Amino acid sequence: MTIKITRKTGIGGGITPVNIKINNEEIVKLNNHQSHFFMPKIEKTKVRANDWFFGSKETILENSNDVVVRINRKALILNYSMLPFIFWGLVMTNVVSTIIGLVLCLASIFYGRKHWFEFVITKK
Repeated sequence: MTIKITRKTGIGGGITPVNIKINNEEIVKLNNHQSHFFMPKIEKTKVRANDWFFGSKETILENSNDVVVRINRKALILNYSMLPFIFWGLVMTNVVSTIIGLVLCLASIFYGRKHWFEFVITKK
């Protein structure tokens, strides 16, 4: 039985490859719309994805799953919501807006460490 992992992160994450770790061993680096097949030795396999300091939660996959790695929409919205606040705060020298933007930036970094990528099972 094989497991197929496909990366579809779109424009938000298509610049650098994503490291796929299977049972805590780095197996492959996937670019956008690239797939990788592997044959697990055990029935349930633990899989993670990470890129720089962004990552995913550990997901347990069963044999013969097709999985898509994509960016978590909540993390992406949180990441892009800081930009208007920081821009407005720096251009208009508004301290409150700048502080809100920096708090959103820190929240995005800490949330994205374990929730930036998500595995979506397309076929069981």
